[in-house]
Amino acid sequence: MKKLLYVNFVALLILSNTLSAQERATAIPSAISGVTVFLKGAEVQRTGTLTLKEGAQRVVFENLPQHINPQSIQVSGTGKFTILGVSHRINYLQPAAATKEVASLEDSLRLLNESIAQQEAALGVIKEEQEMLKANRYIGGSSTGIKMLELKVFADYFSVQLSALSKRMVSTQADVQKLKKRAERIEKQLREMQQRPQRPTSEIVVDLTAPAATRAALTASYLAYNAGWTPAYDLRSAELNKPVTLIYKAYVTQSTGEAWTAVKPIFSTGNPTLNHTKPQLTPWYLSFYEPVRPRFGVVNALQKAAVSSHEPIMAEAFVAEPMAAEAQTAADFTRMNDSQTNVEFAVDVPYSIASDGQEQAVELASYTLPANYEYHAVRKIEKDVFLIANVTGWESLNLLSGQANLFFEGKYVGKSYIETRQTDDTLTLSLGRDRNITVTRIRKKDFSEKQFLGNNVTETREWELTAHNKKKQPVTITLEDQVPVSTDKEIKLETLEISGAQHDPATGKLTWRFELKPSESRAMTVKYAVKHPKSRTVVLE
Repeated sequence: MKKLLYVNFVALLILSNTLSAQERATAIPSAISGVTVFLKGAEVQRTGTLTLKEGAQRVVFENLPQHINPQSIQVSGTGKFTILGVSHRINYLQPAAATKEVASLEDSLRLLNESIAQQEAALGVIKEEQEMLKANRYIGGSSTGIKMLELKVFADYFSVQLSALSKRMVSTQADVQKLKKRAERIEKQLREMQQRPQRPTSEIVVDLTAPAATRAALTASYLAYNAGWTPAYDLRSAELNKPVTLIYKAYVTQSTGEAWTAVKPIFSTGNPTLNHTKPQLTPWYLSFYEPVRPRFGVVNALQKAAVSSHEPIMAEAFVAEPMAAEAQTAADFTRMNDSQTNVEFAVDVPYSIASDGQEQAVELASYTLPANYEYHAVRKIEKDVFLIANVTGWESLNLLSGQANLFFEGKYVGKSYIETRQTDDTLTLSLGRDRNITVTRIRKKDFSEKQFLGNNVTETREWELTAHNKKKQPVTITLEDQVPVSTDKEIKLETLEISGAQHDPATGKLTWRFELKPSESRAMTVKYAVKHPKSRTVVLE
């Protein structure tokens, strides 16, 4: 028993010393003064001021996120004092404050309860009015008569008033039930969120000394996890023959545990969470390959079949299927650009970014780029014509690969992807379909025939393609089609007419590129003949 009391006394003494040490430290009131967001992680700066006393003392930046990198902590200041040391610690006695979502739900619940109380009070007034009408519906006394006309007027009055009160009561009761159901759902959500374990906070402890009492300003910076940004773009084109406007955006998310309120963020293309140590090569030793043998007693249908057919069993047939790779996040996808020179975008507009993990778009820059427009059509596969923009001058903008929203003539036309690792200096973007340019493809029956000669048959096909420009300005169009390619020496192919198209004999691809004036049409002919044994079938269009 004495030993137990002694242990408890020691524990209380240690706890008392810990609490008294924390009480002796001076908490510095601080606010976030700057944030640099990386592809993964964010460097946060906090600044605060306080009055230092003479001598050695300890100052603490409190209520910081739990998950920060202790090696990244830096503290600087201005004033007549000396910083002796900086350390980091977790404070399990000071949990993180309630999130904005919890506070919002609590406010909503309070307002709902006030509305419920008001509606229930209104129900009480309605009931009192009903009782008052019922108490006064008997007109006249037992010895006093009343005219029938007056009686009818009073009866109608009471009927109308009671009916109106009943309707008001039913409507108010329905409103009360709706409000109570909403309040019940919010209470359930609050209970669920309040049951979650509260995260502890962390603290930056600064030991310093001052020769005399002085006013001091301290700035602490640290790398916080659970934050990052991904690049995205808006590409806008007002009309043909106009440059393209490229809007560079950052989709930033953070769930660090602290809100970034009214800060001017800096977005960096760097990623400090990566290992920046140069890799080292190790010796590459060769040895004989030993195939994987099946485990004893494991015989499957494939083994039995191989044994019965006296065929060798391949080791691959018995290797367990590897597990699927871990799903990547958007921030993981941007790692491929880390080899490029880091670029920082300083945003001059204050932003408030909540610690809720939701994406928030921040515009970084806007560029005007020259573009060359042309139309592409493959009528054999797709009836619509597609507008293509060939953008130049983008390679010097230090862009990262990312999704792009496309807008043409003020309308959203879809999504594309900007791949900045390509070596070509021209960025090709599809701006969607344009119904003002049409291409038709019609099979001409008069010239599609089958002729028999000896043991062979010759089949002829002819197609007519017509491109038409309904726009008010000239356009350039690239049209593609094809003729078949023989892979059998018994199948003879003869190309009869391709209207000047570029012909790739290896693939059979036909390409026309020409300009169409406003309201102009142009026709092309594709005609070919296929000769093969009549005892064999060749599938043609």
